[in-house]
Amino acid sequence: MNDNEDLELQALQRQLDDAFETTRPRAGFEDALWSRMQTRRSPWARFSDFFSGLIDSIREAPAVPATAVAVALIVAIGVGLVMRSGIHLGGGASTASNASAPYTGQQTGGAFGAVPMPGQPATGADVGPKYSTDLTPATVYQGPARLTWAGQLNVQVTSAPVYRYLEPTAQDADRFAIAMGAAARSDQKGPQIGDYAGSGFVLVITGTSRAPLRDPSYDITPDRSQLPPAGANPADTAAAFLSARSVFPAWPYAVAVSQTGDVVRVIYQRQFAGPNNAPVFLVDPAGERYGIEVDLRGGQPLQAIGPMPLNLESADYPIITADQAVQSALSSSTTQASAPTVRLTRAELVYALAYAGDHSFYEPAFLFSGTFTQNGVTYVKRVLVPAVVPAQRSS
Repeated sequence: MNDNEDLELQALQRQLDDAFETTRPRAGFEDALWSRMQTRRSPWARFSDFFSGLIDSIREAPAVPATAVAVALIVAIGVGLVMRSGIHLGGGASTASNASAPYTGQQTGGAFGAVPMPGQPATGADVGPKYSTDLTPATVYQGPARLTWAGQLNVQVTSAPVYRYLEPTAQDADRFAIAMGAAARSDQKGPQIGDYAGSGFVLVITGTSRAPLRDPSYDITPDRSQLPPAGANPADTAAAFLSARSVFPAWPYAVAVSQTGDVVRVIYQRQFAGPNNAPVFLVDPAGERYGIEVDLRGGQPLQAIGPMPLNLESADYPIITADQAVQSALSSSTTQASAPTVRLTRAELVYALAYAGDHSFYEPAFLFSGTFTQNGVTYVKRVLVPAVVPAQRSS
């Protein structure tokens, strides 16, 4: 830098000094600003500043013995190690990191506002036994019942994640289909948001369905003349079929296999990360676990139906207590003398879909169940109770 440039910089500096001398912030502004800056810094950074200041102050005091300096250093280093380890001294509660959670998003309680009621059937209560449309034994009863509670429900947590997604668009469906190697068909019709064809298969994509209640989903129908040989068992065949089309589940699941006649169904029962990241099953309004379903006949896939990949946000919401859940389940009991009496003996935390238009939710709920026999047939009665506290629900 030459002398002229140095003089120019000095002149500019004087002008800035004059400006700041006449334009001052409000009283206390510097202290408030410094406090906000400090609270946004990490504890380790604040400790480092303290440590540096401590060393400087010791250096400026020549009368301090060397042994005192050593003690101060040991104490300071010990405090620093504790802060770095995440251990909190005293009686305050510690907050666990959510870095290992399968889904990311907001974590503030009630961040999505009031949420709707989850798992509501589209047609309301039936008046008699209703057979499941699944391939499981036809024992599900959705009619009115006189209910009693004879089980145990132990709830150790006070909050649980709620998951939210935006309704997928036609562009989202197009991207999903292209990734699978499919192109839009010109003759597409119906309520679906995408209708496609690929090499040896047809793909249909639908948005969230309110009646019946269902997530945004895909439906793959293969050309059975182009399928490879069957696998060693139904689960292997289903896994190979899904993997070949890049739709094998990326979320936690449990595999269930059932058979009716010559049709075998392989279900990848979806699980969500519940309180403390514990796996929690997803259920439909009838209380059936679901996820990706692959139907097989003769060892070959007939059809595969599963949820579209969605970007999920999560937020913790306060949940009801065990006693409140039991009271809510029993409140659906009827006084009709002709209704069966059912002893509910089991309850578990589950997740259920809640429809909300252009966005919807997966919400925690308590699923109560019990059995009864009518006309020689044993039925299962289930009651789904929203887990989010009433003050945080819109219905």
